[in-house]
This record gives sequence, C-alpha cells and structure tokens, in this order.
Amino acid sequence: MLLGSMAGVATAADPSEQTLVPIGGGYTTTSLEGFAEIVADHATGDTVDILVEPSSYGNDPADLDENTELALDRTDRIEDACNAVVDTVEFPGGCVATLLHLFMRSQTEGPEGEAAIDLLMDSETDGVYILGGDQTIAMEVLANSDVEDAMETAYLAGVVYGGTSAGAAVQSTTMIGGYTDPGWPYNAMEKDKVIVWWSNDQTGPDDFTRGLSFSSDTAITDQHFYQRGRFARLLNVVMQSDEQFAGQSKVGIGVDYATGVQITDDQFVHGVFGDSSVAVIDAEALNATHQWVGPNMTLSARNMLTHIIGADPDITYDTVNRTISDASGVQTINAWVIQEPELDQMRMRATLMLGGDLSDSWDGPAMAEFIRRIEAARMAKMMVVAVGATYADGQALAREYVAGLREAGLPWWYQVQTFVYDQSTLRYVNSISFNRTAGVVFVGDDQASMTTAMSNHLFGRLVERALDSVPVVLTDQAVTAVMGERYVTNPDPTDDDVQDVAIASFQAGNIQIANGLGIVPGSLQGTLTYDQHWGRLYSLAMDSPDTMVYGISEMTALVVNRSGTTVVGDRSVVTLDGSQGTYSVGTNGAFSALNVVLNA
Repeated sequence: MLLGSMAGVATAADPSEQTLVPIGGGYTTTSLEGFAEIVADHATGDTVDILVEPSSYGNDPADLDENTELALDRTDRIEDACNAVVDTVEFPGGCVATLLHLFMRSQTEGPEGEAAIDLLMDSETDGVYILGGDQTIAMEVLANSDVEDAMETAYLAGVVYGGTSAGAAVQSTTMIGGYTDPGWPYNAMEKDKVIVWWSNDQTGPDDFTRGLSFSSDTAITDQHFYQRGRFARLLNVVMQSDEQFAGQSKVGIGVDYATGVQITDDQFVHGVFGDSSVAVIDAEALNATHQWVGPNMTLSARNMLTHIIGADPDITYDTVNRTISDASGVQTINAWVIQEPELDQMRMRATLMLGGDLSDSWDGPAMAEFIRRIEAARMAKMMVVAVGATYADGQALAREYVAGLREAGLPWWYQVQTFVYDQSTLRYVNSISFNRTAGVVFVGDDQASMTTAMSNHLFGRLVERALDSVPVVLTDQAVTAVMGERYVTNPDPTDDDVQDVAIASFQAGNIQIANGLGIVPGSLQGTLTYDQHWGRLYSLAMDSPDTMVYGISEMTALVVNRSGTTVVGDRSVVTLDGSQGTYSVGTNGAFSALNVVLNA
C-alpha cells in the first residue's frame, strides 16, 4: 500500500516559495496568462516585473538580429498576456516584461550579462520566462556563469521561473537533450535512442551538460509530450535514472503543448493550466523493475505508476513521498491486487498473433515468425481476409498483404486465397473453408471502417472458426483492435494531423469506444508509437477500468498460444491496468487518470 502524507499547497502563495512553471510548448494565450497569474500570485510591489531569457534561441552571431527581433516580439506577448489578467488595484503599474540579451556566451560573460545580473538581483523582479528553442544551446550560454548564479539566487528568493519547450526542459537538473541520430519517438523505448544529460555526471566547472543548477532535482521534465509522442522517451529516461542514481529514480513529468504546471519547492506538482494535461511517471511507488532486452536494448519494465493530471486545483503529486492526492485526499494503490494479463487462459487450436501493424516492416522479425509457423504446419495453403471502408479498399489491402507475405519470404508454391469482407460478400462467409489451411491473416485498414464487420455476427464467427481450425492466425491493424472486449472507433490519424489528434485524445469525450468481438480478454490498440495512441490507451482504461489494455507498437506482435504469451518484433507492447484508478474531468476538458499501472 502506498503511504505518505500530503502537506498540501497553500491557496495564497508564499512569496518565498521556490516555484518552477514548465510549459509544454507554444506561446498560446492560455499558457502565457496562466504563467502570468502564478507570477502575480507571488509578486510584490506596484508592478509585476518579468524578465525574458532567450538563450535557447541559437548562439550564431549571424542570427543575432533576427533572434533579437523574435525574442522582443515574445517579450511583448508575455507582457500583454500578463496585463490581461493582472489585478490593476493590487498592481496599479500593471506588468513590465524586459528582455535579457543573452543569446551568446560572449554576452553572458560581457556587459549584457552584467546588466542581466543587476535585473535578476533587483528585489522588484517577480518572474523569469525562458523562451523555447534548443535546451542544449541554452546551457552552453548559461551554465557555470555568474548569470546562472544570479538566477539561482533570485529563484531561492522567490522569483518564479517559467518557460516553454526548451525553456521547460532546462527546469530539471537532469535534462533530456533530444534524440540520438537514429532516435525517433517510435523507437524511443530503446536505451541508446535518447540523449540525457545527467546532473550527477559532471566532469568539472566547464561541463555544461545538465539543466539549470537550481532547477528540479526530484524530477525530469519533458515537453510537447502528447503532441510529439514522447511517452516512450520519458519511460526510457525514468528507468535509466534508476540505474544512474543507484536505485532512486527521478519522477518523469511530461507537459503537453499549450499546457503548464507548477512545481513548488521541488516537491509539489500541482495547478495544471492551459489546454491539456500533464503526465507523471513514477518508478518507485510500486518498486518498478526493468531490464533492457533484445538486440536493440528495448525497455521491459513492470509496475510503473502513472498519473494523467488535468486542470484540477485539487490534484497534487508529491515527488518526495511519491503520492497523488485529490479533493478526497491521498489516493492509495494496493500492489497486491494489480491485474495480470489473462491471455494465457484463452482456449483455441491456433497460435494467435496480434499484430500492431506488420506492414511497416515486411522483413521484420514479427512477420518472419508468422512465416516460420506457417511453414512448420506443412500445408501449402493460406488465406488473407481484408476489411476495408469499401470493397475496393479491401481488395487493395488484400493485394498489399499478399505481396508483403511474398516479400517476407513466403515460398512461391504456397497458394494464397483472398477474401474481401463487406456487406456485399456476407452471404459467402459461411462457405469459406479452412481445410488444409496453414494460416489466416485478418487485416482491416482503419478502425473506423470496421463498423460493417462488427455489425454482423458472421464476422466474429469467421474469426472464431479460423482460430479453431488452422495452426496460426494473424490479425493486423484494425482487426487486432476489434479482437478485444472494447475498441476505439475513431478514424486513424494521418501524417498531417497526428499531432493534433494525439493532443485531442487526452480530452474527455474525444475518443469513441464500442464493443469488440471479445475473443481476447482485454482491450487492444495497434500502431501505438507511430500513431501516438497513448491517449487511446488511457481512454480505454477509463472506459472499462477492470479490463487490461494492450498497446501494440507497429512492427510488433503479441503471440498467444497454449505455451504462453510472448512479444515478437522490433518494438514494444505496453499494458495498462486502470482497475485502481481515479478518473475525473478537469476545468479545461482534459481528463485526469490517477494511479494507472503501466508495464512495457
């Protein structure tokens, strides 16, 4: 059982509190005004005085004029946002935002740095806003300088520090620097795909590979979190921190675009504001275990506790005691009743492979495993059943998979039959024979296009008949999703709207869910990392808390048979157990999901 007391955060801010305000990205009205309100809540004097720090913009002298002009525009916007929300009775002078000219190290160590120090040490200064850009450049400009020392002194005196994007990244002493050259959001569960600057790995006074010296030591911040699909990245870094800090991992705090949160006294995470929500990843509360497996050193972890926090003034996470609380108090979780997957309890003749989208890599290990099992059956016949939005779509999908199977190594002498499932072909379903068939592929091109198949019991009977008749059945893409008890019916995102869809999926009511076939005990979602479907996973957990949720990445499959359940492929499978979760909707429409257990 999680234990610990919640000290609580005062409703009226103490000016001497140390306050960090990471913002996940952008300069939206809601995020800038939210920051300004926090600064005003801590401010003294007749004006709210905010300094704007631009060191992440770039340190090339050739870009100085352009960067200065852009930073001045951001400064004006910050001042305008502050004036829009400030109480003119309490602060008759309104808001004043001043740009610090700290774009290059030479400025930090020159007259511009001296001017910045004077402003930082001025008792009238109430807040500092760090602009977005490149956090590694920001630290080259600021680290181990007199300016950074002055920033720390101001912070300890109660000056509020906020910042967007890169300006949020520098707000943890252990800092994520980005991806390595082969790194992307989709393969970020692999150990070497992320650049991390560890706070306890400094080589001397000239080493700038860390976040700001006075920033959070209990947490690691990440930004553009849902927007750019960075859940895998932060999971990776949190578990690496367990190794780096001798078994005392840092808390991961992922802040979405146009969204901010307060970290008070490097302990209390609270006061989410803006358009979306904040994710917390905790590897200590349930004593998470992990290892790096396979040729790509991919994360395999159990019992990571996660919290999605919407705009709710009553929700606070304590990074020291590792507890989450809402209006009713600390929300505890019992480690002894965490759900276990029930896939091994399925009774069927076939080996079932649940693909997350194997078309992304025909020659990958998941498809190779399918071909191996087909050949082992010693029957030279197989079938592809395709479900498309139209008959033509289904035909194209079937042809694509037949060609993909050949590319994957299916021998030429195998006879591959195809069947397109739509309303016009329903009467032929019962006539399909699986006699001497080695394997069947069921594939659907989009979860929103599965309505016709799901509206007729014949489709489910066809799948069940295959599972009872043939040695191996592969489901892929949309058909994998409907194999479970519940599935998401939203259209799949496109390359053009994937970021917007990822953000929207954490808003209450944006994910539509329907009954699946119920063949698999649990709810399933494919193309997890490529399509950034993290919001779908948490929506499924909220929809049916007692049902395990499986997120299967592209190029990856779950293999289920009487011998057990294994993962095969290039990426990961993630499970969520929301059975002990607490769910609510914030004032901005973003949902909160507290105490959801994640395994990878």
